[in-house]
Amino acid sequence: MLKKIVIAEDDDAIAHMVGMALGDAGFLCIRARDGQEALQITKMHQPDVLVLDIMMPRMDGRQVASKLKEDVLLSKIPILMLTALSDVDSKVAGLDAGADDYVSKPFDLRELAARIRALIRANQRERDRNGTSDLPGSQGIDEHIQTLLSSSADMAVVQIGVDDFSEFVTRIGHSDSLFVDSLAFIKSLANFMLTELRAQEGTFLGHLGGTDFIASCETSKLAGFLASLQEGFDANWPGWVGGATEEGVAPLRLVIGAAKTGDVDNEDALGERLASATRSARAAEGSNHVIWSE
Repeated sequence: MLKKIVIAEDDDAIAHMVGMALGDAGFLCIRARDGQEALQITKMHQPDVLVLDIMMPRMDGRQVASKLKEDVLLSKIPILMLTALSDVDSKVAGLDAGADDYVSKPFDLRELAARIRALIRANQRERDRNGTSDLPGSQGIDEHIQTLLSSSADMAVVQIGVDDFSEFVTRIGHSDSLFVDSLAFIKSLANFMLTELRAQEGTFLGHLGGTDFIASCETSKLAGFLASLQEGFDANWPGWVGGATEEGVAPLRLVIGAAKTGDVDNEDALGERLASATRSARAAEGSNHVIWSE
């Protein structure tokens, strides 16, 4: 689907030039001739980026930006200010009003298109982040796995989850003296795994939701990562639940399934291997358990 750009520019020549250039770059462009119209069109179409001139009739660009940033939904739309005002004070005023980037006239059309693509990428990454862990969500995970599958690198994808966490929280919750902060636990788990992964290069961690995560690393580094992950989890999880453990409640267990990207040729096949490995790990007896799917 084409990315939509609203171009708010009262100068016909500049609007035509920008629209033609961005259209050739693969964007669907919608024109607004003044600030009021820019506000109305942006509300109607909710574009991927608003290219906004500062000096416009009826309502200037800074006013438009301020009003959009006051709206819970529209505030997520990136704003690139395009203007002849190139002094520092004007740039600061534009950025303070809510602009995400600033391009001064005259400008290079290739740079303009590149800046718009960068704003869209950054906005997509931000929207997809999980609200609890601030990690990439499902879309970011899918994109990462597709990149891995198209690469010749020897990589492993790891599915990580905490077995029966909801049941653990429910059983602890029956005690008046104990309480588990589930969100705090998930944040602690995510930060712990990030720390373990950052010691290596070419790694990734995404959050599927709840206590379920997807990680990737070089196959040669997988064994070390899994060992440190399991040992660290055993040592740290009681602290993440505030010491809320009691007799008769089984300890938390980390369940991990892993698969090589080089052994499959599509995302569905990789998902099946991970699911099979994770089911086997969950069914195994003992404490933390990992199944490596060959």
